[in-house]
Amino acid sequence: MDLDHSHPPALALRAWNCWQARGTRYVLHKALRRSLGRWPGWKRRMVYADPRAYWTYRGGTDYFREQEDHPTRSLRSAWLADRIATYSPTSILEVGCGYGKQLGLLRDRLPGVPLMGVDFSPTQLGQARRHLAGRDGISIALASGLRLPFPDGSFDLVLTSAVILHNAPAAAEAMRREVVRVTRRLAAHNEDTNVSYNRFGYDTAAWYRSAGISVIEAGPIDVADDPDRNISQFCVAEPWRR
Repeated sequence: MDLDHSHPPALALRAWNCWQARGTRYVLHKALRRSLGRWPGWKRRMVYADPRAYWTYRGGTDYFREQEDHPTRSLRSAWLADRIATYSPTSILEVGCGYGKQLGLLRDRLPGVPLMGVDFSPTQLGQARRHLAGRDGISIALASGLRLPFPDGSFDLVLTSAVILHNAPAAAEAMRREVVRVTRRLAAHNEDTNVSYNRFGYDTAAWYRSAGISVIEAGPIDVADDPDRNISQFCVAEPWRR
């Protein structure tokens, strides 16, 4: 029987397409991310050690499609936007805005409120510009949460969503302090609490309380049938009351 060799294997074709789109380093990143599942320690060191490099390689069209096709994550984002809207913020900064999913949902619920997003990943911001095209009152910029390029008290509410958890303790501490510095009223966080190969996990509400900062609410993201419900934490703090 003759075998049809006219089409390369699917894996090889995907690797070729990735190389054509974004080069050798991107192919290597995807290969390591997919192949080190049984060695979480190595995966943390080789793939996730540098969050900026990881999200630069990870961000873009593929990640956008993956997230938008994930119903539970969309429900979590909608729940988060609803909760934030109840505080009637007059301006919002999202640190680690990614491709702009949360900013778009906040725009739907808070028309006219100035929204600002920063991210340290150029590929994520490139996708954000496409995703948010035509939406008024949303600004995005390349910046690190370790040192935000804004004066003290620049925003009524500052938000992080699944951002601090990707950073080692020293960097996570610096990011939380920057959030406190640039907000003038509220700090809101959606950060998971568990530790795994790709996250450190933090009890953000406990950090605020230990710093003597009032916490208005703290609890899980309340989405039905969410497998991550028990490890999620949404909290809102009032740094100005410190």
